[in-house]
Amino acid sequence: MTQLRLRWLFVTFVALGCVLLGANHAWAQTTNAGTVVGTVTDPSGAVVAGASVTVSGPGVTLKATSNGAGQYFFASVPPGTYSISAAKSGFSVAKTVGVVVQVGTQATVNLKMAVGSASETVEVQVTGEELQTLNSTVGQTLGSEQLTSLPSLNHDANTFTSLQPGVSVEGAVAGAVNDQSTFILDGGNATNDMDGGNNVYMGTFAGDPTEGQAGMKTGVGIPTGALPTPTDSVQEATINTANQTADFDNSAGAQVEFVTPRGTNHWHGGVYWYYLDSGVGANSWENNQTDTPLSNYHYNRFGAKAGGFILPNKWGGRTYLWAWYEGLRYPNAQTVEATVPSAAMESGTLTEITNPNTGATSTFNMASIDPRGIGINPDVQAMWTKYEPTGNDLTCASDINPYCDGVNTVGFKANISLPQTSNDAAIRLDHDFSAKWHWFASYRFYRLNLATDSQYDIGGFFPGDTKGTPAALSSRPQIPSYYVTGLTTNITPSTTNDLHYSFLRDYWQWGDDNAPPQLSGLGGALEPGGETQFSVLAPFNVNSQDIRTRFWDGHDNFLSDNVSMLKGNHLIQFGGQYQRNYDYHQRSDNGGGINFTTTYQLGDSVGAGLVDFSDLGGGFPTTNTAAVRNAAEVYGIVTEAQTAYTRSGPSLTLQPPLTHAFDQSVIDYYNVYVSDTWHMKPSLTLNYGMGYTIEMPPVEKNGKQTVLVDAAGEPVKSADYLKERETLAEQGTVYNPELGFSLVGNVGAGEKYPYNPFYGSFSPRVGIAWNPSFSKGTVIRGGYGRIYGRLNGVDLVLVPLLGIGLMQPVQCKTALSSGVC
Repeated sequence: MTQLRLRWLFVTFVALGCVLLGANHAWAQTTNAGTVVGTVTDPSGAVVAGASVTVSGPGVTLKATSNGAGQYFFASVPPGTYSISAAKSGFSVAKTVGVVVQVGTQATVNLKMAVGSASETVEVQVTGEELQTLNSTVGQTLGSEQLTSLPSLNHDANTFTSLQPGVSVEGAVAGAVNDQSTFILDGGNATNDMDGGNNVYMGTFAGDPTEGQAGMKTGVGIPTGALPTPTDSVQEATINTANQTADFDNSAGAQVEFVTPRGTNHWHGGVYWYYLDSGVGANSWENNQTDTPLSNYHYNRFGAKAGGFILPNKWGGRTYLWAWYEGLRYPNAQTVEATVPSAAMESGTLTEITNPNTGATSTFNMASIDPRGIGINPDVQAMWTKYEPTGNDLTCASDINPYCDGVNTVGFKANISLPQTSNDAAIRLDHDFSAKWHWFASYRFYRLNLATDSQYDIGGFFPGDTKGTPAALSSRPQIPSYYVTGLTTNITPSTTNDLHYSFLRDYWQWGDDNAPPQLSGLGGALEPGGETQFSVLAPFNVNSQDIRTRFWDGHDNFLSDNVSMLKGNHLIQFGGQYQRNYDYHQRSDNGGGINFTTTYQLGDSVGAGLVDFSDLGGGFPTTNTAAVRNAAEVYGIVTEAQTAYTRSGPSLTLQPPLTHAFDQSVIDYYNVYVSDTWHMKPSLTLNYGMGYTIEMPPVEKNGKQTVLVDAAGEPVKSADYLKERETLAEQGTVYNPELGFSLVGNVGAGEKYPYNPFYGSFSPRVGIAWNPSFSKGTVIRGGYGRIYGRLNGVDLVLVPLLGIGLMQPVQCKTALSSGVC
């Protein structure tokens, strides 16, 4: 197809969407229930208008009336198995049983009435799986039996997202970034407002193939919502990956929908317990070599759930309750290895390894390598003597520790306790006021206490710790919670309104003991060996990447309203969403390796090239070799010092040391849509519609957002800057103007946003579903849509906090004795 034809095809699709938008027809998928549609006909095939249609299931009774085209529909049917009947004077009751309704999907049930008495019933049993013929959406729905029976990673329903066609292992959908999926829970928005997938900055809830034995690691597993969704807490899950209808306009990835079970007319419940002990496995070869015992852990997960009805109350109708609890008690342990000075190095004696392959060594000429004649630094020796345990892995040079040579430095290997404890619970309340009014509310909370090996003490430095027994200093608590409520109103037999509100508290924290000086009187912590966790010759690591502290506290309010109507052969829906995110973020580092605690590196990590002793004179080596780095560690020669400061206020006032950086931002989202599903023939359905989204720039409470400005203090527009640079480059002139930054409130008359909103997010959709007569078990789907990606808190809140001026890292590299950096 030529490029011109492609353009005309695109214009045709857009024009079609605009025409249909003007016709005010719309249809889309509900996000916490399913839809039932169909046609009522008589024995001759003529449509039957005015038939009373009833949907009946466990705790659910819904009524509608067929319209002039014989069509009926139910817009919000809770997932489950139902019977559907049609009654009208002069006809026998037509009844179909065994109809399965799934969340986010449409079941088509056509009812054929026979002439006869209303006391007679003609019953039809549904056989086989209902084909999805009402839209072109590509996805899969899993019921509770499938969720609990199919194998899943860590027993989380999100496992099945990455198993869909077109989805990568890490959750990227059809080429979109893996932070672009939206997680809908009971019709509200439970998407992580920071990284979009809950698997970058926090331990993931799903995707750990060791069932938790490896610990909840960051950057591991598949994307999830802000809360876990264990399979025992979910009635149904729907994962749509392509061709979503116009109501989905939140992101460019998957539309993942979960529904919490509801109570029924009969009480049901269950309990479960999973246990796995490390005692069934063998120890590792490395542990056996150093007589380190097998790390002892066991996986202990248990829970209970129950649901049923509560007696009718004074408002009429009936109330249903469902509740669930799950606990995890995991006294995890694992083996860790640290680098410690050998007995010779601790006394000030160094050995040069001249040939690492053969192990050939020679002793340094101490007079030439220590021209100042001061010997080992007393502070370094005091720290090593008091807090460094004796090495027990003398062959570590051939082991997994690249910072250990087996002569000057040796390994210390031992087991560390890293316990995990979590409590997870959900409760749902449903009340049917009548067949026309249904209200529900559900609440979930999660409490996780998690210890990690990001920072640990092997020297007994901190109170309660014991020298030679590793103690974890890092904790990663998570305490998200989620509330959602909804009201479904059958306004008329052909019009239904769905209203939902949700509130998500998305809170997590990185807790560490930072970098206190190891000895009194020091201005900062010593780092013999530099900024790597396993290279530092100190009782606890103080490298910024592992000890930085931070928290994220998101408060997300979400409101949606959807109106569904049946007009002839058109299923129509229109509505909108509003979301207001308040994100409070605090941190101690600048994101580039500098923490707000002062540290002094004595020698640097391998290959950094920052060791320079040329100012010492004499015969002291000046090349960056392992021997020279060891010398810097022994003699206490600072090769790099660093810290980070924060600034605040309209004039960016310098804050006192150890002041965290923080921001408090509000982000508003608006979305409206209109679409239509036109049931053109029993075997052919056309979907079309339009969505529109506005994602407003973040507004920081205290104005702590920076803007790039020119020498006159005016904002620099990227397009203008690049255009001017291109123009002058074509003339052979370098364009390098003076640039700077300013707080957004100091620009112009006091700007509100750091950048202008984008108002062009129109998302046209068109799709077709065809069930050909030559293959009743086949549905052919196709469609076109444009969806704009979502920006998450990392880009809108976290990264701007690290902007120039808000945090000021200070480094003194290649420090010389003259005081020059």
